[in-house]
Amino acid sequence: MELLEVGYFSKTHGVKGHLILRTEMAILLEDLKALFIEASSGKAPYFIEEIKDSNTGIILRLEEVDTVEKAKPLLGKKVFIDASLVEEEEADFEWLGYELIDEAKGFLGIVNGVTNNGHQVLLSIPFRGKEVILPLVEDFVQRIDEKEKKLYYNAPEGLIDLYLEEAE
Repeated sequence: MELLEVGYFSKTHGVKGHLILRTEMAILLEDLKALFIEASSGKAPYFIEEIKDSNTGIILRLEEVDTVEKAKPLLGKKVFIDASLVEEEEADFEWLGYELIDEAKGFLGIVNGVTNNGHQVLLSIPFRGKEVILPLVEDFVQRIDEKEKKLYYNAPEGLIDLYLEEAE
């Protein structure tokens, strides 16, 4: 079993020894039965009795850790789990350098910025001296030519013009 560091215990939760695991990784919680915590002699195994996801982290209760006093020594400790229980995130497709060709306006420019606002990926393209930001959503993408690095796009009517009108 390959162990992977997934985070640390940030604080206790409630009075029955629950701990909050801070992690940035997507963990398969339904399959997680045990974890390992850093200790002076290596990594100590702990079985999980309760587990649930929350907006502050993963709340869990470990076997034999049933009071706040027993949980406190674990605060700040690194937590490791079986690497197979961490969901692999899809690698972001690299859009930088792609030519964006709009159905109505033709060649707009080369994608020079990519951001994710949490809802969708946004592409930034310099066009006629302005920065045009377009959402990368399936409804607007006509096709992608990976070999030629071209993205064929159909922007909603007026979207690109909004960026051009701002300076007028």
